Amino acid sequence: MRTLQRSQSVALGGVLALLLAIGLGSGCAGGGPDVFQPIAYGARPWSPPPGWDPEPPCGTGYYVAIDSCPGCRGISYALCTGMSFTQCTCGGPLTPGATCPQTFVCSTDDFPPQNWMEFTDYAGPGWAGLDLHGGTADAGGQ
Repeated sequence: MRTLQRSQSVALGGVLALLLAIGLGSGCAGGGPDVFQPIAYGARPWSPPPGWDPEPPCGTGYYVAIDSCPGCRGISYALCTGMSFTQCTCGGPLTPGATCPQTFVCSTDDFPPQNWMEFTDYAGPGWAGLDLHGGTADAGGQ
């Protein structure tokens, strides 16, 4: 009787190990620490241009208006993911209380993500209001 119980325990353990292996192999465990997780709806990975150096470091929930987010037209936004800007998103529809960044003129679909705040300490390379060729402010457009 004892041998039967032990063999059932071994069989049950084998089945559990197999189920765990299937779960890990199918991506159910999250895919590892480097899997991209958007910080806002529609966000994508973004690399700042040379010379990008907002000071002090930003906290999650801040943006800088840019015009270089892949696939976006008009004003887009670099999003702070906690200490650095590594994601971007296109502008979205106006939400109550939202304002266009840095007094730019915005289209109805150029507004920042809801409940995000402008990182006002930055106006350097990559910022939508700075013409990269001449270094002058340009009202934020392409």
